[in-house]
Amino acid sequence: MWKGWRVRLRQGCLWLVLVLCVMLSAVHIDLVSGEEPAAPPGVLERLERLEKKVEAPGLWKTLGLKLSGGVDIAYTQNFNNPNSNLNQLHIFDTDANGFMPHLAQVLLEKPAEAGGDALDRAGFRARLNFGLDARVTKARTNPLPGVSNSEFDYQELYVQYIAPIGNGLDVKFGKINTLIGYEVIQSWENPNFSRSFMFGLGQAFTTTGLRLTYQFNPVVLASVGVINGWDNVDDNNRGKSIEWLVALTPHERFGLSFYGSYGPEQPNRTFGGTFTPGPPLGNNPASNRLAAGTILTIKATDQDTIVLEPYYVNETNNPARASNSALKSNARWDGFAGYLIHDFTDQWSFRFRGEIFEDAGGARTCSGTFDSAGGVNTCFGATNTTPATPIAQTLWEVTPTLQYKPVPSLITRIEIRHDQSNKNVFQYGGIGTNHQETLSIEAIYLF
Repeated sequence: MWKGWRVRLRQGCLWLVLVLCVMLSAVHIDLVSGEEPAAPPGVLERLERLEKKVEAPGLWKTLGLKLSGGVDIAYTQNFNNPNSNLNQLHIFDTDANGFMPHLAQVLLEKPAEAGGDALDRAGFRARLNFGLDARVTKARTNPLPGVSNSEFDYQELYVQYIAPIGNGLDVKFGKINTLIGYEVIQSWENPNFSRSFMFGLGQAFTTTGLRLTYQFNPVVLASVGVINGWDNVDDNNRGKSIEWLVALTPHERFGLSFYGSYGPEQPNRTFGGTFTPGPPLGNNPASNRLAAGTILTIKATDQDTIVLEPYYVNETNNPARASNSALKSNARWDGFAGYLIHDFTDQWSFRFRGEIFEDAGGARTCSGTFDSAGGVNTCFGATNTTPATPIAQTLWEVTPTLQYKPVPSLITRIEIRHDQSNKNVFQYGGIGTNHQETLSIEAIYLF
């Protein structure tokens, strides 16, 4: 019995060895002939899906596309506790004693490069804004101000080409951030959370048109553009404005920029395309706006940066006189802002801004002409539907800010701001006052 079992076991092992030899021979034949062995059902489909996943970022990189952006949330406490629940004369941080989802920004771009072929030299940018701040930026370009509360706005949308001329002539065509001023729309690129009076009330946010930029050498850069005007996507008159910038960097610790614009900015065009004659005329040479300013940047130490910005604007045929005949015939506003940035470490930083802003013609403050997230650019006594009479005044403010970055992509700030005017344009409870104090806490995530 055991002898028979051993014979059968030996025969089974021989058959198993024979089957393995046949299988290995088949694999060898396939490899020699260049044919792959058959894969189990479903494996090829899975591999194909994985390859497609790999192709997507590869194509993205090949095209040179970049995606970035940020999210900005803040809370602002107004110690005057105004009955209107508005921070008077602020432009983005307008809600008193409340949380505000300010901005979710998505930036998709393909930067143009000067040192490559024609494809490398071409590019574009689309900067898309969502949230309450989009109401502010959209209001500046809305042909029907005050009608739309849409919380979407395309801050920038342009195509770019660096022509092979000398060091490369940078050509941008579309809607672009303005050349005017030190501060910008997104707060994380500014030293402080809140914006200055000068930026919020007295400068353009964006321009739409054609801009040429040329880097003559490491020291001198110049830009010039032909634009619809300040913040005008849909031009409000028949004229065009000129913008310019000359930036000098004689030393790595010192920079000096001269910027400005000139042209007709007052509207003589109604929505729908009808132009009306008579002053104020947007295409009247006697009704042009001249803006000029300087930005001086000093890197005093490795930890300290000082920025100084004087600014001046003059415009004939003051539009504010329509509401207040006592105002001057020319609209003039000017200001001076100074910034100190001290970096204790890569994580901790202290920032301080001080400024004075004079609205001598009453054209930029208290007129209620600029929509913002919490209402309009109002002073005490105004409502969202009945703007106050324009007031000529002088404003000043001081704003210390402490910034902490737990990680490079997360920025937190706490800011105290004191506003002062020579007129009772702020609101204390239900009465007018000449001052306003706010405390803001901000969190930003960048990607």
